[in-house]
Amino acid sequence: MMLVYPPVGLEAHILKEKVLTLVVENPKIFYGLTRDIYLQINGVSGETVISEDYKPINLSKAADIITQFIPFTVNKKDILSNIYSVLKEKSVDGSFYTATQELYMYIERYLYELTEEATAELKFCPPQDISPLLKAFDLRISEDDKTLGEKLLEYFIASRDYKGRSIFITVNLCSYMSNKELAALFQSVLLHDLTLICIESKASSPLKNETRIIIDEDMCII
Repeated sequence: MMLVYPPVGLEAHILKEKVLTLVVENPKIFYGLTRDIYLQINGVSGETVISEDYKPINLSKAADIITQFIPFTVNKKDILSNIYSVLKEKSVDGSFYTATQELYMYIERYLYELTEEATAELKFCPPQDISPLLKAFDLRISEDDKTLGEKLLEYFIASRDYKGRSIFITVNLCSYMSNKELAALFQSVLLHDLTLICIESKASSPLKNETRIIIDEDMCII
């Protein structure tokens, strides 16, 4: 896999066994690169190209960019929506169909008994699917007592499984994690066969499981 950014002549190999870290010390280039990737992920054409076997990858379908780490939640709206959609289909498939219908019948019976002595005339409509029940119980990915690194890994995996994303770009992640935490996250990402690109505005200590490229203030590539 390759990452190419023509404005500075950057051509970076993305190895399966390494996380790619781009240290961009020139503020204008840092802004231009991150903005370009962000816009492409949101469906706007741009200059940055990430390719595999010389075929450009559609970043709006395959990639995600994380620029905010405080606060950070795994439970993004689009991920939860896709989880609910998967569970909705599962609830009416095979053995779950009978269990789902029995659940609806139990809830209806409960509501009839609950409203039996009400002075007002009350009515209720059974749900068309199980989604309202999932929301009522606030079904979500557990984040209790997890570190930022653990949340990020959980988010990467959920984005892959429920959104089809496999390339993740972070911006200034090193400012929020120690080298030990970063090394553990990088190792976990690689073990799950995910692609991680870290764009940083300043250099930290290099790690053994990363490939590091520096674009300095004079736009020289080191």
